Amino acid sequence: MTSLEWCELAEKFYAFKTIATPLGFYVPEMAGMEDSLYKCRPFAKDEDAEEKVKTLHEGETPQLSAADFPEAHPPEFDDNDELAEVGE
Repeated sequence: MTSLEWCELAEKFYAFKTIATPLGFYVPEMAGMEDSLYKCRPFAKDEDAEEKVKTLHEGETPQLSAADFPEAHPPEFDDNDELAEVGE
């Protein structure tokens, strides 16, 4: 399983868990599924990232600001309508 495939699986699992838990649907079984999900991850464990993923679907809104992202610039074109290289 690739990292991207695992991330998609984790996202779908937590989306399912968010809906199923309040309904009492397979709650005990989900603990085992969650453990299995983390045992099969194709990358090293990251405690901070893991906690963010787990809380993402639990109603917590991430607190983001513009400072969290690099400044975006629209693409620039040269005289021949070719995409200009960054830094020109």
